[in-house]
Amino acid sequence: MEEYLARSGLLFVLAFTISATLTPCIIWITRRLGLVAHPREDRWHNRPTALFGGIAIFTAFFAPFCALEMKGEQAIFFITSTTLLFLIGLVDDIKELSPQGKFLAQLAVSSLIVASGFRLQFGIPAISIILTIFWITALVNAFNILDNMDGLSAGISLVSSASFFAFAYLNQQDPFVMKGAALLGGAVLGFFIYNFNPARIFMGDCGSLFIGGVAAMLSIMSTWHKASGPISTSGLAGPANLLLVLSVPVSILIVPIFDTALVSFTRTQNGRSIFKGGRDHTSHRLVLLGLSEPKTVLLLMLWASVISGVTIVLSRHSVEGLFVALLLTAILALFFGIFLIHQTRNIYSESKGLEDLQRGHSIVGLILNKKQMLQALLDTLLVSLAYIAAYLLRFEGRIDAWNMGLIEKSLPIIIGIKVVSFWAFGLYRGQWRFVGIWDLFQLIKAVMASSLVCMTIFLFLYRFQGFSRIVFVNDAILTFLFIGGVRLLLRLFKEYFDMEREKGHTTPILIVGAGDGGDLFLRELRKNQNHDYLPVGFIDDDRAKRGQVIHGVKVLGDRHDIPELVKRYGIKKIFVAIMSVDENVVCEFQDIAKRLRVSCIKVPSLLPPKLTKVETDPRKKVVRLGRAKKKKS
Repeated sequence: MEEYLARSGLLFVLAFTISATLTPCIIWITRRLGLVAHPREDRWHNRPTALFGGIAIFTAFFAPFCALEMKGEQAIFFITSTTLLFLIGLVDDIKELSPQGKFLAQLAVSSLIVASGFRLQFGIPAISIILTIFWITALVNAFNILDNMDGLSAGISLVSSASFFAFAYLNQQDPFVMKGAALLGGAVLGFFIYNFNPARIFMGDCGSLFIGGVAAMLSIMSTWHKASGPISTSGLAGPANLLLVLSVPVSILIVPIFDTALVSFTRTQNGRSIFKGGRDHTSHRLVLLGLSEPKTVLLLMLWASVISGVTIVLSRHSVEGLFVALLLTAILALFFGIFLIHQTRNIYSESKGLEDLQRGHSIVGLILNKKQMLQALLDTLLVSLAYIAAYLLRFEGRIDAWNMGLIEKSLPIIIGIKVVSFWAFGLYRGQWRFVGIWDLFQLIKAVMASSLVCMTIFLFLYRFQGFSRIVFVNDAILTFLFIGGVRLLLRLFKEYFDMEREKGHTTPILIVGAGDGGDLFLRELRKNQNHDYLPVGFIDDDRAKRGQVIHGVKVLGDRHDIPELVKRYGIKKIFVAIMSVDENVVCEFQDIAKRLRVSCIKVPSLLPPKLTKVETDPRKKVVRLGRAKKKKS
């Protein structure tokens, strides 16, 4: 394999050199000829940008491949099929094809690829052929759809090619996968330099269709595992076999697959064409939530890298662990998609009425709100995953036949007892958007109670023979983490993006009071985004709080530091957010603000201050602690 590793390194360098050299030439030529993409309402860029960057990517891949790797029928079919996809995209860039025409052309090329022998290995030939055609067509369109922001499609392609290369090298697969991934990575990297924000050139459909075709064929070849490999499909059939076959390529290509699913679902729900462009992609929604364009691209690349890395590692060590990781990833992706749709639900408001929008988001509302059946179904899956993961932790990632038999006869009891326990402790009565400490405390009690009941039942039924006590300890911990983590996801997502969106505000403010009042005020600021306030820091006369951080905002000093802070940070307003504060103290802060020529606002308390006896006339009522009582005569 060392020889193939060196060969792949040479191909990577050649592809990168050609791409990095040819791309600026294409930029110069297309600008001279006026072949640029002008800003449009349904596009994200806001200035004319050169087109046909895909020519550089294709040439950088094609030239070294033909010169050094054009050997055998496999190589000929590979380069022929991807070249056809490139030509389809090039024609579409020059003379825009109809969505139906482009799709039919992609379908024809996909059929040609399958006919040449590139297909998923899935037992039944007819099903394998159909799934492979669908897989290739879907991936080609996924990368085309993903090309919606500067550097995004190229960046994800770079991560994908690196992942395919690592998987092929670690599993000693066909060297053709390593070489193809190296060529794609080098070609894309040379283009990525000029395509990252702010982009000087776009790859166009010729680039995205070509990349999608290469990625699809590499993903198919990556499923051709050796029989002795750790993720061999021997002995598995049906859906389990299919999931195992596609586990690695799906994980490596998780970002384009997720974006395609999100766009297809939301556009269908809102009566829009899937093939029509728009600003409703994952990247666009993240920018609307407060991330910058470069940070959005880098974040999606990071997510793709982490998921690919975890999947590749697990694929070499534990089939069961791979299943658990895939299902957890699917759950995380589902909730992240729900969060994006809910937080950017007005993205189609210009073209649809309120009634249509509410109907389009009915499924999202079904999951977000109090729907006990869906919560119970999800908890059933999470309880099962936690129990299997507990065995994997106990037995170092492998579950033998004996322990698998124990799982089969004990898992139904585990699920039944725990779901009933969750219901009994009130976990299905609240909305997940408002999960707090009380809910987590109830979850702890439910998990402990259900675990003790399960252990007691197994003691009477099986005398605990063969069961490991450590497994049940692991199961209790993982159940709490899985169930509690999923319930906190929506809230965590929102708080993170609220903080990111806050960075774009332009009115610096100081908050007086690093206590409960300041905490509540800061939470309210981030919950309600109809303002332009940027919290710079807290002010508190308690010197012990100096340097502490509350929700990412630091305590900068006391009242004597206000003049310096106003000058340093350009403070515009000071908010006094102390729940029980004397009016004289408020006046002092207002005097300081007046001298500094900034405004000072007292945040109103939600509750009136505690009152003591204020009237002594026995004929009148006495107010005490907010309650009115008649004094006995």
